[in-house]
Amino acid sequence: MTRGRPVKRRKRGSGEGSINETKRKGISYWRVRMTLPDGTRSKAKYFRSHEIAKEALLKMRAEIASGVLPSDMTFEDWAEHWWGTKVDLKQKTLDQYKRNLEQASTFFGKKQLDKIRAHDLEAMLKAIREEGRSSTSARQVFNNVCSCLKAAYKRGLMVRDVSEQVTAPRAMKRKPVIISRGDWKTLVNASRKSSRELIVEFTLKTGMRINEALSITWEQVDSDVGYVTVGESKTEAGTGRSIPIDKTLMERVLSLRAKHYERQMQDREWNEGGFVFCTNAGKRGDKDNLQRWVLTPLLKEAKLPHLTWHHLRHNAGSYLLSENVPITLVSKILGHANPAITMSIYAHELKEDFEQVREAMAKFA
Repeated sequence: MTRGRPVKRRKRGSGEGSINETKRKGISYWRVRMTLPDGTRSKAKYFRSHEIAKEALLKMRAEIASGVLPSDMTFEDWAEHWWGTKVDLKQKTLDQYKRNLEQASTFFGKKQLDKIRAHDLEAMLKAIREEGRSSTSARQVFNNVCSCLKAAYKRGLMVRDVSEQVTAPRAMKRKPVIISRGDWKTLVNASRKSSRELIVEFTLKTGMRINEALSITWEQVDSDVGYVTVGESKTEAGTGRSIPIDKTLMERVLSLRAKHYERQMQDREWNEGGFVFCTNAGKRGDKDNLQRWVLTPLLKEAKLPHLTWHHLRHNAGSYLLSENVPITLVSKILGHANPAITMSIYAHELKEDFEQVREAMAKFA
């Protein structure tokens, strides 16, 4: 008996799906799965007869052909699909969407869309607040998740719009948290224990916005003159400004370069983006991860009050003013559009100066 050539199976295309017989506890079932247009696989469905399974597959094919996605899709799968449709947004905005949706997926990513309830969103918001995230940050995550769920509702993947049942967190005006000189030194010393925590001393001394600091590349570091040039900033006035760095801090920053090179030689997957404050893979650091795994634990260990990256920036400005650095220069270092903005933010720091002005005016009365 001669064997013929093995029959090469044709690879099924997107939207065709498959039916396979399987057994569970000795009972035969027919499993139906579908490859979606975006390349992801639908959740497997099981039926007791081949005929019913075939009808289900035909229905799923019809849904795909009409542009309707399967109703058993999970939040994680839908979020990935929905995010992929946002091609008209800036990359920075897309990255923010992706981070926020990935965080939401840690809470209910494996849940079917139609099983997500208002209490799931409320639990997510509570956990974000307990992590020490600002109300503005929590609001961003909430808004991105709600936009994603609203889109699923409009596509018929959810029977109710649960985002309408939860109140968005209010954006609270942040109160300045000023630490004492002693606490300042304690925090700086604590951040010198490892290179991973250098970002804390850097932002505390330079007053940079955290995203500005994380975007710094080696090309923006001038070790000869001793300053760092900010690239893209939140404001036009902040873009391209130069910030002086003290000798000790500059030496610590430069020590990172040798460590990056060593990692690059050892890791083939190193992403050479040239970022000073990067991940172990060479990618740009993430402010939320650094808050969670670096800043917050460091503050607890040093027995200091809870601080955010914005608090460090505010304390930098406060410290410079207390050292009698001219407010015009402080304004430039912080990247404010004009000194009037700096004065409005640090009015509490300038009370003594204002009192001196009043006393001088009184002499002419």
